Amino acid sequence: MEESILARKPVLNSIQKVIAYEIIFKNSYDNKINAENIGVTAEAINNDVEFIEQTNLSHGKKIFMNFNRALLKDEIVKFLAKDNLGIEISEGIEYDANLIKNIVKLKNEGALIILNDFNPYKPNTTLIKYADIIKLDFNKFKEEHSLIINRLKNKYNKSLKFLAENINEHAQFDKAKECDYDYFQGIFFTKPEVMANRDIPGYKLNYLNFLKELNKEEIDFDRLESIIKNDMSMTVSLLSTINSAYYGYNVSSIKHASTLLGINGLKKWSLIYLAEGLRNDKPDILFVNTLTRAKFAEAAAEDFGVKEKSDELFTVGMLSMMDAFLNRSLENIIDEISLKGDIKDALLKGEGIFGEILRLAIAFERVKWEEISLIEKQYGLNPKKLYNKYLEAVDFSYETMNMLIEQS
Repeated sequence: MEESILARKPVLNSIQKVIAYEIIFKNSYDNKINAENIGVTAEAINNDVEFIEQTNLSHGKKIFMNFNRALLKDEIVKFLAKDNLGIEISEGIEYDANLIKNIVKLKNEGALIILNDFNPYKPNTTLIKYADIIKLDFNKFKEEHSLIINRLKNKYNKSLKFLAENINEHAQFDKAKECDYDYFQGIFFTKPEVMANRDIPGYKLNYLNFLKELNKEEIDFDRLESIIKNDMSMTVSLLSTINSAYYGYNVSSIKHASTLLGINGLKKWSLIYLAEGLRNDKPDILFVNTLTRAKFAEAAAEDFGVKEKSDELFTVGMLSMMDAFLNRSLENIIDEISLKGDIKDALLKGEGIFGEILRLAIAFERVKWEEISLIEKQYGLNPKKLYNKYLEAVDFSYETMNMLIEQS
């Protein structure tokens, strides 16, 4: 059976580690369900869960999925493996004794029960007894969130965990942690965390100087060699890369390695190395998303008729979240490395074909199906082919991260 088109939204804990991915389907199962085909749909969902686990979409983390009333009927319990599954249920769902029985069965077999669309002022007293996690929109309620959390825990279930969604700024993340939320969803981790009078550490400046040299019209390999030699980790990384199975060389000279890689190869290596070196105080998912953007943008060049620009599109993807790594404005970073032309216009203004491809990459990342469909129609793109490239980009990002961890 052909797998569905789907994407994911990470769920992070208080130290910004991913603990689960919420899976969002492009075409909701709600449109496919009736009394006659519920068993077929349940089997399809099980196939999708297996597909998610076999690819890097879940990366070994729990999978959160939305279930409607029909999917919680008897048949679904027979098909699903529950130990890695979080089942999101709307608090307003119509339930009866049989439905509650199935929810309890799913919970007892290892599934997490997550209540969403939750009204903390009029909670469903039956469902809340079985809930493991309650999801609340952090921007929705006027009352102090800590009061809501404490009241629900004390009155109904002291072991309840709370997930704050729509956390889109670091200030919101900090506030939600203060309010005793356990888990967080949103794009806050992709944003720079602005701190007054924060200087860039010397090793980070070294990375920027390397990028600046690479963006000069005439590359000075002696200067590049000098920068790399002054940073032992850069030296090890470059030589490990050129001597890896992918390239198959046996090189001990930095200058020789740089020459063999060439300008485009050096740019790709340096951008990945830069992001990896900067991720020490950043969540791993930021590094993964950055690599995914870059690889997807590179691969999508062919679909947009600019295959010869694929290396530049990789650069666009990598640089698009450099502000979050460096906690500086993107404009400032681009000026620092003397970046010009189409890449600069795409990053700062979203202009040109590079800007459109970056917009598509971000839409996949943030699960904006309507925006993806509009771009696909505008450029006559094949949705399935494009989606497969997105999956390949996710695979690339995890494989690269694991390779760099092994090198360190």
